[in-house]
Amino acid sequence: MQNLDSLGNPIPIEIDYFECPETMVCLTEDSFNEMLEPYEMEYSAETLQLEPMGDAEAVANFTWEILFLSPWELAYIALPMSVLAFYGLSIYAIFKFIQKKFS
Repeated sequence: MQNLDSLGNPIPIEIDYFECPETMVCLTEDSFNEMLEPYEMEYSAETLQLEPMGDAEAVANFTWEILFLSPWELAYIALPMSVLAFYGLSIYAIFKFIQKKFS
């Protein structure tokens, strides 16, 4: 018989040793945290929930990653952005030209 509280709910029992059943996959706390790192999540022991990274921390991490890109990664980003900027500015210049022509 389990120990129950005043409302009839089972009282959790602390177990020092846990044996993982063969049909399940058990993780240590460190390996679980390593799995969460790429998704920028962290487990809160107080709320017992996964919590996403805060906005300020996400901006700081993004800035840090941009600052330390290799030259090849920068080229891969800069080339498509330059093409998109050229197209955008060309469309804007044509729009302004037509607007000036008919005003």
